[in-house]
Amino acid sequence: MSMTNQTHEDVTGPPVDPEPSEQGTAKAVAEPSAPAGAPASGGRGPAFGTIAAAVTGGFLALLDTTIVNVSLHDTTARFGSLDQVQWVVTGYLIALAACMPATGWLAGRFGVKRVFMGATVLFALGSAACALSQTLPELVAARGVSGAAAGVLTPVSTILLTRGVPREQLGRVQALNGSVMLISPLLGPTVGGLLVGAWGWPAVYAINIPLCAALLYVTVRWVRPDAPGERSPKPLDVVGLLSSAACTVSTVLAIKEFTDHGVAARPDLLLPLLIAVASGAVFVVRELRTPFPLLDLRLFRNRVYTMAVINVLCLGFILYSPMMLIPLYFESARGESAVTTGLLMSTAGVGVVTAAWLCRVLMKKVGGGGTVVIGIALTMLATLPLAGVGGDTSYVLICATLAVRGLGTGLTIVPAMTRAFQSIRPESIGDASAQLNLVQRIGGTVAVAVVTVVLQQAAEDRHGLVPGAFAHSFGWLIGVYALTLLPALALFAADRAEQRRRAREA
Repeated sequence: MSMTNQTHEDVTGPPVDPEPSEQGTAKAVAEPSAPAGAPASGGRGPAFGTIAAAVTGGFLALLDTTIVNVSLHDTTARFGSLDQVQWVVTGYLIALAACMPATGWLAGRFGVKRVFMGATVLFALGSAACALSQTLPELVAARGVSGAAAGVLTPVSTILLTRGVPREQLGRVQALNGSVMLISPLLGPTVGGLLVGAWGWPAVYAINIPLCAALLYVTVRWVRPDAPGERSPKPLDVVGLLSSAACTVSTVLAIKEFTDHGVAARPDLLLPLLIAVASGAVFVVRELRTPFPLLDLRLFRNRVYTMAVINVLCLGFILYSPMMLIPLYFESARGESAVTTGLLMSTAGVGVVTAAWLCRVLMKKVGGGGTVVIGIALTMLATLPLAGVGGDTSYVLICATLAVRGLGTGLTIVPAMTRAFQSIRPESIGDASAQLNLVQRIGGTVAVAVVTVVLQQAAEDRHGLVPGAFAHSFGWLIGVYALTLLPALALFAADRAEQRRRAREA
């Protein structure tokens, strides 16, 4: 049987055995009942409202990570040294990573809609507290509240978006979700620069308040309540929660220390690394033995899921490292403002939008693993011109390169996450969403830390953040991208093995 003659299900993964509750859920999404007071719309209004709410929730949480970075200069002028103000970013990431594993339990205990609304309210309150902060400790604490809310809001948005969606439509849904995930970091510098320029650093936090209010209105009015069969309350795995929090927090602290001082046998680096390893081991053993795990690690018995998760981790270098290098090149080596830098970066959105359509086409033809391989190859090709950037490199060439990079990046992370969701049963979406989002954030944090160290060393060798330092860093990235081809090829092989197995069973 040739690949071109196979059905979409044959290409994208194993079938999911339908269950009555799953069929009912799918029907509820296809033909949702309008909430009290909602205008009649033939069933389309609530479905569209659910999509709008889920996408906006994920967008807000991701946008907040880049929009705040633009304000750090002004925040430093207000509160103190950059080393201290960096805890505004680090505290947010620590709280996010610590709370994200609990999302699946929260959704099962209280319902997806309620958790989504609660996270939105907490995110708005945290943002308001940030905008009103008068001291740096107040700001860091408020950012911790926002980070905790974002740690739940990001994965629960994915659960809300994918619940009840037929398996054959997951590619379309994830393409939409992935496009937002890729575009939001591009918009952050532009939006943040405009807000800081007009109203100062508090504006990057205050803007979240009306956005969260609008999101709550849409959620209350249009998102259908959880069906009785969708909630699956279970005891809270306290040991799993504490050990996962210790592992993720220690990992983030170790990464921060590595970024600041590089690889050096310092207690500030070794101690969190030891804690991360020890608590991580406790977490894994606990989750494999307890009947009610916080996160179902047994999902990794599925080869396709495992390969997809490894790809999501490694693709942090493709997704996040340019988000640090390219804006710095425009601002430090070319002297551009934050707003101009954001506008130049936004050209990558052309490729991202194109990838949203092309990704579905390619996945039908070559599968998820094959699409990731194509995406990495395109990204490597588009990075070649950046490895030779100078002080007068044409902006037309750079913007064209960014557009191709956007296309390549969109063809990597989206199919990897889609294959992960397609390889599991619908009731495992909550666990998978938390795992994938956490792995993606950790992978991105590691990528930024490593690239920062590489750039710092290059800048020292060249006596400043000159174009040559950035060219060296981009050249180094091409080698790293080549290494990410290995897990992509492994995912491609897993897809092909799955197809052969299904062909034999047929």
